[in-house]
Amino acid sequence: MDTEKSEAASQQLKIMTFNIRNRSGTGNIAWVNRRSLVIRAIESFGPDLLGMQEGYREQIQDILEGLPVPYGSVGISRYGNTEDEYNNILYRSDKLRIVDWGQFWLSDAPDSPGSFSKHETKYPRICTWAKFRMLNEGEAAFYYFNTHLGLTEEARSQGIDIVLDRIQRYVDDPKIPLFLGGDFNMEETSSLFKRIEKANLQDTWAALGHSYIHDGTYNNFESTRNLEHIDWIFQRNCTALHAIEINDYHENGRYPSDHFPVQLTVEIPDLAGY
Repeated sequence: MDTEKSEAASQQLKIMTFNIRNRSGTGNIAWVNRRSLVIRAIESFGPDLLGMQEGYREQIQDILEGLPVPYGSVGISRYGNTEDEYNNILYRSDKLRIVDWGQFWLSDAPDSPGSFSKHETKYPRICTWAKFRMLNEGEAAFYYFNTHLGLTEEARSQGIDIVLDRIQRYVDDPKIPLFLGGDFNMEETSSLFKRIEKANLQDTWAALGHSYIHDGTYNNFESTRNLEHIDWIFQRNCTALHAIEINDYHENGRYPSDHFPVQLTVEIPDLAGY
């Protein structure tokens, strides 16, 4: 399905969101035994940009070294250093350059590294964002916000409020394409999901004609598509939406993560002045 907005000149962009699962686990789900699966799952789509969740520094480095084309990575860990999980953004360094980037915490003190929400004190939750330009004659630009929301409804509500507020603060032109992706730990039936849509952010899954039946993105390292759809990519200001898929890459019954990656192909406008 191809959802067109205008006939303006545009550039194709391939985006993936992927919770790669942290390095915990033994046997088949130990990182050393599935890192090649993660790399090949990413390679099977070849994203220009990849928003990851849960990766540790060593996992990120393994992926960067294992992919056959050059990627850069932006982001710091949820404790504001190199320890523990990241919500980093990988990007094709031969196609994109970073104009600006930052990170904030989904907490009572969003600019305080390592800060916790009062509604969920087990882990800090973060959002990493960046503004990119495409390295070609048109130099189309866009923003990507990559997050991993909390496990309680109250923490997710606070997190969404902070993310939407920061989008308003950081996005410097109302016409520039914007993407919000990640592990939202909620399905489309949530009132919080509707809050995102009311902020003029479109659910690309439904926009491209997909139903919410047998569409699970959490899989518990199994083949099932009957569990929760909790990994999403929202957008505004794309020229066209071409395709979105849940990538179920696996080898001999083994899956790279307990989440399926979601991959989206779009076009963004070549507009001067960004």
